[in-house]
Amino acid sequence: MQKRKTLLVGSGPANLALLTCLKEWGSSVLDSLEVLERRDSAEWHPGIAFEDSRLQVSLFKDLAFLRNPASPFTFFSFLHDRELLYHFIHTNELYPSRKLFSDYLVWVSGFFANKICFGKEAVEVRFREKPSGTPTLVVTVRDVSSGDVSETEADDVVVSLGHEPYLPQELAVDPGRVVHSNFFLSHANEGMINANARVAVVGSGQSAGEIVRFLLQHREVSEVIVVGRRHLFEQTDDNPFVNDFYTYPHSLKFAKLPRDDRNRFLTDTRNTNFSSVTKDVLKSIYDLRFEDQVCGRDRLRLFPYTEITAAKRVEDSFRLHLRGIGSRQDLATLEIDLLVCATGFSNRRHLSFLQPLQPLIEDAALVIDESFEVDLGQTALRRSGPRPRVFLMNHSFGLRGPTEHTLGGLAERAAVVAKALQDWQVLQPAQGRPETLPAAWPTRNSRVETK
Repeated sequence: MQKRKTLLVGSGPANLALLTCLKEWGSSVLDSLEVLERRDSAEWHPGIAFEDSRLQVSLFKDLAFLRNPASPFTFFSFLHDRELLYHFIHTNELYPSRKLFSDYLVWVSGFFANKICFGKEAVEVRFREKPSGTPTLVVTVRDVSSGDVSETEADDVVVSLGHEPYLPQELAVDPGRVVHSNFFLSHANEGMINANARVAVVGSGQSAGEIVRFLLQHREVSEVIVVGRRHLFEQTDDNPFVNDFYTYPHSLKFAKLPRDDRNRFLTDTRNTNFSSVTKDVLKSIYDLRFEDQVCGRDRLRLFPYTEITAAKRVEDSFRLHLRGIGSRQDLATLEIDLLVCATGFSNRRHLSFLQPLQPLIEDAALVIDESFEVDLGQTALRRSGPRPRVFLMNHSFGLRGPTEHTLGGLAERAAVVAKALQDWQVLQPAQGRPETLPAAWPTRNSRVETK
């Protein structure tokens, strides 16, 4: 018997959900599994974990509940373990704070402390042929602290790298005065938000809205400037019919649509998740501005349909040149102390990681099958016998729909990948075929359709 080595790249919510599923099933995949994580913990976006920031999805869309409500890894299990369950129930909240949900993820990661290698960055993956002639995958690993580089082999690799903060090159001119929203709180703690601070925020999405609210809550901030290429601000459409889009069953329907229909749907539903702000945050911003106006001041300045044409350091401040979209003349020149770029995230890190394998790409996205396995385009590897496999989670927006970029559907997706890993775990070297395994679903409540 030959056991397959499984390597998980990233310890974010997607791979944590996969670990919880394998643990529930008592799967032997865990015996030869390792997780690489470049961060030093499983904390979730600590740079924007404001005290009053809440999830935009229901607490039921955690790592396990929709797959198995009786799982020991649900958000409710976390609250029970921390002796917070009764108190949380009495808050009447369906949307926990980001900080509390981050604590939940760290709590789950603690169950797999012997599997997760923090401070280890997976740089790239490539094929290598074993002495037996069978192919395997080799992942180049960099130690974040020392910079040392090593290699590790695996038969199955599950990639969930997360998205990289995107900072426009023309704005990244001064690391002391320019910060991406994902790292905002570290700058705030360093004293940048002080008396008479003038802060500009670029962007029109949820992060921008939450940062603007935070700044207006701090009365010592003298001016809050918001610059956006679109209308400021648009409310998130979160009606229950829209929320149905962010479920695993809907992602299965979405995957069957023709390409043009998928693209049209994603365009039509952008305001359900992108470049929009939830109603509670918008109301808070408006109320805070009104309180300022009652006191005879107005610290909030909005510049919709505007772009920054130049940003540069000037003595002890920072200067922005603004221009209206479609105009040829500058609209304004502003002196500020800090520029916060709520400019979103780039979703390309997984492409560079997998590039040496030359996977099949369509419409600038990797092609995956119904089990989230990447089409490596290597016909020789698909003839017979054991072959290396790569699975991709959280990076198939165009193929699997809007759930791919959110917490919605994580629990069910994890079950699909877990089943694929388990079905291939034990191989017969002679025939090179998977053994027949018992049904992977541990309870009647955890059934997931994979077709």
